[in-house]
Amino acid sequence: MKSFLGGILLSLAVITSVRAAHEISYFDEVYALGSVAGQGLACRAERYDDFEMLARAILIGKAKDADMQNEGLQAYNRGKVGAFMELESEQFASCAEINQNFNSQKIFKSVLYSDGRMQLYDGTLITPRKTYNVNKLYQKDPYAFAKADAAYKKYLAEAQKNSKNAKKIPLRDSNYSKYANQF
Repeated sequence: MKSFLGGILLSLAVITSVRAAHEISYFDEVYALGSVAGQGLACRAERYDDFEMLARAILIGKAKDADMQNEGLQAYNRGKVGAFMELESEQFASCAEINQNFNSQKIFKSVLYSDGRMQLYDGTLITPRKTYNVNKLYQKDPYAFAKADAAYKKYLAEAQKNSKNAKKIPLRDSNYSKYANQF
């Protein structure tokens, strides 16, 4: 548990450090963003929806082309699902600490413009390869936790039924996929 929490808190530090963000690959960065999003979802963080919007803007804004963006989305989802499942398997034991760290991230000092440009808290400007309507990027889903929880429980039931671990995790970020081809 401590090693997982430490790893995710390290991801938070990496994401909020501009120097570190420039040293890691796009895929590592979006995986880390997904991991943090998964924690926020699992712990029902107050600023989860704001984080999702900003993280997705980074995912889209830093992708060099549509293929890279799609691969980035898969990395983001792997991180998100992994973090959610890890916290659920630990019965959300560290959520108080995670929420405190989650809700005070520097990423929330960033500005997202209506055309998809994003100015990070340090002044760095991320310009997507093509403008888009940020209002269509992410829409709050009041049932996001319940859906993720149900998918996790279904995954566990299938794994127990088969007496082995499933190779693919059935949880998907369906909210994003309906807008993925617009950008």
